[in-house]
Amino acid sequence: MLQGITLLTAFAIAMALTVLLPRLMERLRLPSILGFIIAGFLLGPAVLGVLKQDGQAITLFAELGKLLFMFFVGFEIDLDDFKKSRAKAMTFGALTFLLPLGAGIALARICGYAWNPSLLIGSIIASHTLLAFPILERLGLARHPMVMTVVGGTIFTDIASMLVLAITVSVHETGFTWSFLGIELLELAIFVPLVLFGAGSLARKAIIRYGQRAEVRVVIMLVVITVCAEGARMIRLEGIVGAFLAGIAVKRAMRGKFVVEQLEIVAKSLFIPAFFLTTGFLIDLAVMKHSLRENPLLSLGLLFAILAGKTLAAWLSTRIFRQSSAEMWTMASLSYPQMAATLASAVVGYQTLDAAGVRLLDSSFVNAVVIVIVVTCVLGPILTTRYATRMLSEAPPAPGGTSSDPPPRALAS
Repeated sequence: MLQGITLLTAFAIAMALTVLLPRLMERLRLPSILGFIIAGFLLGPAVLGVLKQDGQAITLFAELGKLLFMFFVGFEIDLDDFKKSRAKAMTFGALTFLLPLGAGIALARICGYAWNPSLLIGSIIASHTLLAFPILERLGLARHPMVMTVVGGTIFTDIASMLVLAITVSVHETGFTWSFLGIELLELAIFVPLVLFGAGSLARKAIIRYGQRAEVRVVIMLVVITVCAEGARMIRLEGIVGAFLAGIAVKRAMRGKFVVEQLEIVAKSLFIPAFFLTTGFLIDLAVMKHSLRENPLLSLGLLFAILAGKTLAAWLSTRIFRQSSAEMWTMASLSYPQMAATLASAVVGYQTLDAAGVRLLDSSFVNAVVIVIVVTCVLGPILTTRYATRMLSEAPPAPGGTSSDPPPRALAS
């Protein structure tokens, strides 16, 4: 434990580790966000104690980072890409969400979780991150119809996962009744289009009128994100749902990235790393060791539910649309990685308390999620490289599918 160091020294140490450790993870071919999480583990109360878990500064930075992180997840979603392959994307999206969802619910029930947290656990592993998308860009497959199907399916799983998170958090905090569920769904039916159409339009008008300078655009976007997050909380939703919808709304209204370029720099240099640092505070090696020894079913079961559910979804989709085996395994491997939104939702579940102070999700699940992230983020890209290369050798890419095409960016879910 490092005692007596100043706040500025602690800040400098934290910034140094958030630069070095993510680069180390990339060299080891692991997701860079694991570097931030490890930095948080080392700097937090479990090891060095440089950063205080309940410090006001780190708490504020982490809260803003969580909102900004989910805003950029939403901002990467292009609804036009979804429309281009709507039928296939809806089919694959529904299958790759529902199958892991069902497996996750069954596993959680076997492990002793109640129905509400079991539903959340199922939805958390039902989403995915297109971590291996840059591999397809290099191979010139970014515009391949199969790839566009997976991109569209990712949009489906992102939105569905956020809606399940919103409902389960609300139920845990206030209890379940049919009238409550009806009111919640009605509020969602009003809130979602209000943000998608209203927030984007207001942001666009404010940018046009006041946003000539970059610093003003940053402030405007921060106001939009926080208002949407607080609006979500007013109807008993988690703030990241509002931030996620705000990202979709701004992308839809602006049709360009110039509006958020400076905000992205600030977010990725300060606020988002702070969120992952505080996630590292939650890692408890004793809990992780105990979980693996006493309850290996949770970590191994989550991995099996993800891999089996996503693979079966890809197999059924390729049977329906008569695609090749290489395309099937490419689809499956693209949907394996669990990273950003998976971790964000798990942390939100851990932080959610009911009236008696009981958490929606426990620390064992958060630690199991870290294990799942490592395994799926290593396995997914390896398999994508193998089968996308085989797919490329079997048949040429779709017209226009060259590496010079402007591909959609990888979705962080």
